[in-house]
Parts: sequence; structure tokens; C-alpha cells
Amino acid sequence: MKKSLVAIAVLTAMSSAAHADVTLYGVLDMGIANLTSGQNLNPTMPAGVPTQIYTSNIPGKSVTTMAPNGMSQSVLGFKGLELIDGDLSAGFMLEAGLDPNSGSLSDGISGLRTGTVNTTTGADSARAGQLFNNRSTVYIASKQYGTLSLGRQYSLSLDDIIKYDPLSASYAFSVVGFFGGYGGSGWTEDARLDNSLKYTGTFGGVRVGAMYQFGGMAGSTSANSAGQLNLGTDRGNFSIDAMMSYKHDGLGTYGSIPTQPGGAAPVTTGMTGLLSNTQAQGLFAKYQLNALTFSGGYEHILFTAPTSFGNGSAVSMANAVALGGYSYGTGNVLEPYNARSRTLNLFFGGAKYEMTSSLDLLGSFYNVHSLDYSGGSTSCPSVPNNGAISHCAGYLQSYSLVSDYHLSARTDLYAGISIQSVTGGMASLYAASENTTTMVGFRTKF
Repeated sequence: MKKSLVAIAVLTAMSSAAHADVTLYGVLDMGIANLTSGQNLNPTMPAGVPTQIYTSNIPGKSVTTMAPNGMSQSVLGFKGLELIDGDLSAGFMLEAGLDPNSGSLSDGISGLRTGTVNTTTGADSARAGQLFNNRSTVYIASKQYGTLSLGRQYSLSLDDIIKYDPLSASYAFSVVGFFGGYGGSGWTEDARLDNSLKYTGTFGGVRVGAMYQFGGMAGSTSANSAGQLNLGTDRGNFSIDAMMSYKHDGLGTYGSIPTQPGGAAPVTTGMTGLLSNTQAQGLFAKYQLNALTFSGGYEHILFTAPTSFGNGSAVSMANAVALGGYSYGTGNVLEPYNARSRTLNLFFGGAKYEMTSSLDLLGSFYNVHSLDYSGGSTSCPSVPNNGAISHCAGYLQSYSLVSDYHLSARTDLYAGISIQSVTGGMASLYAASENTTTMVGFRTKF
């Protein structure tokens, strides 16, 4: 059914392409990757294989394979624009994320549907096999008053991550690209918000943004809702943005969950997840000095008890449905943040150097610090020696170097390496404490 709908959408777009106001567009990104600690290929997962340090219930092994979406998500979409008068316009965007090595719609959650990743890679994702899993929006825009859009769209925090990450949220080389939770201000599924209203505008050189997600829950306007604010400005070669956000009853989906604070046993059967409220604040900046552009940012994320279900016990997921229509089966959503909130601090930065008109060199670093949230229930040794205890303090660190050669304005070849490590409590959540990714790839846009 989904394949038929995709075909209909593509044919509709192509048949309308003769009209000047409707555009068919896309990106295809493919390459070959080697990972020192990877998992089996999933032909529908956005990254194909986990090119970064990866959460799993089995140890990673060396793997060399064809991998999609190394530098950017492959997409197929069409957009329309109608000029209403000199200042006002209206339009739409329908965009599907693809895995070009299999021709499938991107679907990270598919590998979690049996509650195990023993045979295929799976991960929480905002792309879960929906037809237009990237964006599905309508908007009205004014040059003077800004743009108001409705539907499924990028969060403001994801906009900032893409703009200020030196690697533009690359799956293969960027921690904030592969782990969508930073773009979602806590949970990956919130990097793109369904049922959302988004406003952006510029006044006197100041960019403003506001976003609200309707929860759609009967009897409560706050349950499952989200809100974000953003302020920014450009001054010559310098840009800066500040962001703040909240999400009520956010959900992270997993195939299994490690032991949580208080000694709760791991959930290993049935797809399950973690439920919490999240709050986030971020500050991002960029400065261009001739051929060299520096950029980076900081994000603070706080996980607390969920608003609508914070009763201190596990929530039955027998009737729950994840993104893409997947059911959770017999698993439970554990609520480890009822008594003990968790804090993540992210720092990242780097530079892009335009060596020639065709060749760019990019380098970046990423540092994530998870604070101790044991609440004193466990004696945590000093970092990095507490790797077996997930709720003790820990770090994730990564360094990347990439060369990107532009054959034309639409086509480029890239090659890069990314080295990642985890220590302390963070190490207990991942299949390996270290991983090195090398990848060469080809990307074309149309």
C-alpha cells in the first residue's frame, strides 16, 4: 500500500512539473562504510548501519558494507508555490526520506519491532516508514510579516543543529546527526513534529521563531504537547541563535532497556520505550573568516517525570502505537525519571575550510556529558570507571574529519573518518566503548 502511494505521489508530481509553480526535487546519497564496531545492515534504517557508537543488546563487530545517507538524508519530494499578490504567497511541501540502496522509505523503528536487534539494526527515529516521513506541510508567507506553516515539520531545534553543526547533521560523521535526540531536544521522535504550528519571521535584523505541537489527547491540552522559541541574528559574518523548548510526555522507543535506577529489571521482550517530559536550552554561533567558517553550539537537556503518567509505576503499552503505526506489544514504558531527573550537556564545534572552489575540508568535535542521576541509590565510582552502571555520570566524545569534492553545483564526492568513545555510565548503554567509522560516498541533487 505504501509503495503504491509513493508511486502515485511521484506520478502526480511529475505530471504537474510542467506547471512553473510545482517542483519535483530530491537528493540521493550512497557510499561504502567500514565500522570497527557495527551491526548488521538494515535496508530501511536512515543510516543503514550504525555509523556512530550504538545502543544495542549485543556486541558490535567489524563490518564493511554499502551504506546510504552518509552526508545527508536521501529524499524525494515535491513542493508548490502560489503567488497571491506582491507580498503574500502560499505553498506546500511533501518530502519522503529514502534509503536508496534498497529503494525503501526510511524506517529506523523497523529493526525494533520484534524487541531485538540480533538480526538487524534498529533505532528510534522520527522516520518510521510514514509516506512523507521528512516533511508534510502547508504554509502562507509574507515578506513583511513572516511565514506560518502547519503539519509535520522540522523542529526549531533541528533547524539550529543543521545550521550550526560543521557537518550539517551528517549521519556518518556527526553525533548530532546520527543521534536525532539533540535535534529533538531530548527524544529523536521529536526532531520532526506532527500536528504542529510553526512561525518564523525577521524584524529589524532579528530572527524570531515559535512552534507548538498539539497533543491531540482527549481531556487534556497539555498531554503530548510541545513548544519551542528561537531568537537569532546575523551581523556581518557572524550569526547567533538561542533556543528553548519543552515536550510533555515525550517517548523514546527501544528494542530493550537496560537496568534502571531503583533496580528495575531490563525489558527485553517486545518493543518498548522511555516516557518523560523534556526541557532544553541551546546557544549556537557561526563566524566566517575568508575561506574559513567556524561554528558550534551548546545544548542543555533535562529529562523529568512525564506530565500525564507520572505515577511512579510502569505504564502499560498494550494499546500504544509508535510512529509509523508500530505497536509496542507486551513491553512496558519504564519511567526512570519520576524520582531522579537526568541531565545531558552537549558541546560541539568545528570548522569548514574552502581549500579551492571545488574542495572543502571539514573538522568537528562532539562532547556529551550525562550527569549522575542515581539519586544516591548506587555508589558511583569516579568517571571513567563506572561503566557498568547506566545512571552514573559518563561521557560520549567524537572527532571527525571529512573532505568534500564538488564535481558540480549538484554533485559531490566525499570521504571521511569519525572516531567515537564512551566512558562512565554512558558506556553501559552502548555495544562498544569505541568505534571508528571510515566512509567514501557520492551525493547528487536534482
